[in-house]
Amino acid sequence: MFRATPGAARSPDRNSMNSTDSSMMQGKLGAAVQHESYAMPGPNQVSFIGNGQTLYLVLGSCISSILVGRKEGRYVLAANHIMIAREHRSAVREMKSARSQVDAMLHVFEAEHGIDAGGIVCLHLVGAGSRVSSESFQVHRDNVIETKCVLDDAGIPIFFEDTGSHFFATYSLRDRMVSVFVENRFIGSHLSYILDMDRLFDLGPGSFPHLPASGLLPGNRGFEDLVEKGVIVFITGEKNRSGI
Repeated sequence: MFRATPGAARSPDRNSMNSTDSSMMQGKLGAAVQHESYAMPGPNQVSFIGNGQTLYLVLGSCISSILVGRKEGRYVLAANHIMIAREHRSAVREMKSARSQVDAMLHVFEAEHGIDAGGIVCLHLVGAGSRVSSESFQVHRDNVIETKCVLDDAGIPIFFEDTGSHFFATYSLRDRMVSVFVENRFIGSHLSYILDMDRLFDLGPGSFPHLPASGLLPGNRGFEDLVEKGVIVFITGEKNRSGI
């Protein structure tokens, strides 16, 4: 079981448990699980889904950490939408940092689903692209660095990473299987694959020395390790799979 640093998650106000808006830090907290078939967190928002539901993301310079928790064979999946990962108290518009959003997600996992940080992994870190080549615009780069630091502080391992571009991604949860579709919108490459979450959790990150993995990078060793060990059980769009 994966262990987290004690006290990594702080508890926001629990007066309301029905909003996915990450203004939850002012009294609203992400909902336990959405009731719609599809969910998408908007900027500064968090969405949770359960069995039979799909979560989708459209990301530019923003970044998202997709977390999966397990308890007694049941899985819950959550995603955030981080615009500015680091705290900027002087910003004109209040932004919810990576740390505040991840803390809130961990609180919902524990308070609503009985899953502590030791039973949670980051399935995918995705987003943080830029069409601008300029040293003066580094938000996308900073978003990756800060979000990784937050996840590391919480003891949450990252299994997949696709960053540095604009992405469209979907995640469908069905029993112990998660179907993933990810598209790099800058270069038009995409891949779909299905993960056996029982096997991913049972083996743990220590079984895979080349994480985080990516199916969009040519000959990615981490991705091939997950295929060889039966975590990735099905792949579609092989002709679009780099290096194969």
